[in-house]
Amino acid sequence: MTPSEHLLVCLAEESSEVVKAVAKALRFGLHDKYDGYADGKTNIEAIRHELHDLMAVIEMVNDEVWDVLPFDRSLIEQKKSKVCQFMGHARVNGSIQ
Repeated sequence: MTPSEHLLVCLAEESSEVVKAVAKALRFGLHDKYDGYADGKTNIEAIRHELHDLMAVIEMVNDEVWDVLPFDRSLIEQKKSKVCQFMGHARVNGSIQ
């Protein structure tokens, strides 16, 4: 395995840890404290921690694999617009209050 491949595996792992933390927050609430966290983090604190871990690996991937930073602001704004559009659609359908 090359260093680049190793970092890509780390990127996948950290991404899945963010997904897991978000899923726990959705199931049990943002302020719930899961007994499995040795340091007594709330779910929102766990999400914040996992996002920092993910950002660290993104920076390492950027340095080792390819130059993805700085991010393309126009692509980020396009995604934000799309998310807002779908939130509006969800609100109309009653899945968002």
